[in-house]
Amino acid sequence: MRFHIPAMFTILLCGCALGPQSDSARLPDPLKLSVDTFTLDNGLKVVVQQDARLPVYSLYMFYKVGGKDERKGITGASHFLEHLMFKGTKTMSASKFDYLVEGNGGSSNAFTTNDMTVYHENMPSSTLELMLQVEADRMVNLEIKKNEFEQERQVVLEERKMRYENSPRGQLYLNMMEQLFKDTPYGTSVIGDVADLKTVTRDQIYQYYRQWYAPNNVTLVIVGDVKTSQVKALVKKHFAQLKSSETPAKARAAVAADAFSVKLAQPVELNLSGASPNPMFMLAFPAAKVGDPASYAQDMVSSILGDGKSSHLVQNFVLAKRPKVASIYTGNYTMERAGAFMVGGEILKGVNPAKFKTELVRELALGCKTAINEKTVQKVKNQYQAGLYHRLDTTAGMAQFLGEREAFHGDWAHYRRELQFYQNLSVEQVRSACQSLFAQKAQVWVTVWANNPAPASTQE
Repeated sequence: MRFHIPAMFTILLCGCALGPQSDSARLPDPLKLSVDTFTLDNGLKVVVQQDARLPVYSLYMFYKVGGKDERKGITGASHFLEHLMFKGTKTMSASKFDYLVEGNGGSSNAFTTNDMTVYHENMPSSTLELMLQVEADRMVNLEIKKNEFEQERQVVLEERKMRYENSPRGQLYLNMMEQLFKDTPYGTSVIGDVADLKTVTRDQIYQYYRQWYAPNNVTLVIVGDVKTSQVKALVKKHFAQLKSSETPAKARAAVAADAFSVKLAQPVELNLSGASPNPMFMLAFPAAKVGDPASYAQDMVSSILGDGKSSHLVQNFVLAKRPKVASIYTGNYTMERAGAFMVGGEILKGVNPAKFKTELVRELALGCKTAINEKTVQKVKNQYQAGLYHRLDTTAGMAQFLGEREAFHGDWAHYRRELQFYQNLSVEQVRSACQSLFAQKAQVWVTVWANNPAPASTQE
């Protein structure tokens, strides 16, 4: 599992309200990408970009299933399955998979999020058919041996302990998500609740695999030294006979429209005991989801207030004559059905956390008025554009970029709409988004500190 907080549009999966998705083709395209797409009869979407600069390619499989698709009793199933997908199939052992990838000079990995499970390889061009055959095999022929299942259960439990229980920053993030999204599908850990990880059965995970791992729930992206005609022929050869699944569509249709709405009506405070010698903190607010125009303005707010030495919060709390924190950051985390805006960092020794929180809330409100102006907005727009081009300099970066947009928006060219929306954002729009964020009563404050009392929860 990859633990990260997307904070800029170069890695965000945001949307905007600029008209139907088909309009993307008529928007300006500074990247001038040439991309081909096709869909098999069984629902498999395929995106191909030819790039012959080097004899390599990147292959990404975006399975549209993650933490939000799980239920009590099998939380963590998506991430657990991610681990097991590297343990072999009925026709291919785990060691053979490693040999095929590494023996050909390639690399392979995967990550799970609240919304997606993604597998990817970077390989020499000569191995294209081999890896398509491998991915088709993994989609339907996974073999979960009992001893390997139990071994991997312990690996996942240790990973959870390392990322959350033994990590002050992980404690902050986990408890923030649990409180902000309490009683919603986003209110559990992507790695899974400990009780579920200890009791989930092999049969439950295998059934989950059979339900969600199907061609109609996948976007396959290939970028590199390949020919579209070649990719199309090979994908048909290895994937066309695979059967689709009814589960994804039925499961999503069964979820109530308001299931992901934040239920929190008043501020919540958590002061947790942890290993940090100084208080670490996180203050979080409900934010816009993927597809909401407000998400773009909230990205800008995040960067202006907390990204870099010149940002408002760094100047006022880190580089001030009397600094209050050793570090501070912001993050606008957008997911498919909801979002969270976070401010976090480490408070210096001797600074009272409660008093600092009061100062932080005041400074956030002040920053909306004073830090957001023509200069800072244009600066962030320039940074975003530079970051975009830097990210797309590799086949892997391009494959993930295209795949995110195809998987979340059904349109690989959605970036054109994103670029236009950022370009058109005004100072007034960004300032209004900032004020709306911090005016909310729904907010979560979490601290982790060795001197905090035993874990307790109180409402203000």
